[in-house]
Amino acid sequence: MDQSSDKASPGEVVLEERRASVRAIVVSLVIWFAIIFVVGVIILVQINASIALLLALLLSLFPLLSFINWVMFRMIIDSEKIQVVRTFIFRNKESLEFNKIEGVDIQQGPFGRAFDYGRLTISGVGIKQLRTEPIDHPDQVAQSIRALIAQR
Repeated sequence: MDQSSDKASPGEVVLEERRASVRAIVVSLVIWFAIIFVVGVIILVQINASIALLLALLLSLFPLLSFINWVMFRMIIDSEKIQVVRTFIFRNKESLEFNKIEGVDIQQGPFGRAFDYGRLTISGVGIKQLRTEPIDHPDQVAQSIRALIAQR
């Protein structure tokens, strides 16, 4: 991959490109809005409306940050390496070549198992690790990464 762009160079073949899971974002939004609603109702009943509104606005920042993470994350698997790209104000590119990967771990919570999304942690030689945002079908992605490692 060319360091100046996120696109594959002419000789490289992008095998897969993944964005963060839409399911994970929807589940986290539903959970956060339920929390905001419950806390807002409790505070509204106990104290007053202005404090409840202020707290609801403050709590609504968390789903907004989740949405920004979703928009700004990409994982690219090409014929040579895995690359994780995060872009917000600055671009952060991390890559790990297949011949340096030691393991692929999957982290899924109860909602992740129910809706089939989770994070991957790809461990490399030394202390190098790539950690993804929640992606759809992490078992299939981990299996395809392990198959590509076995081909090396």
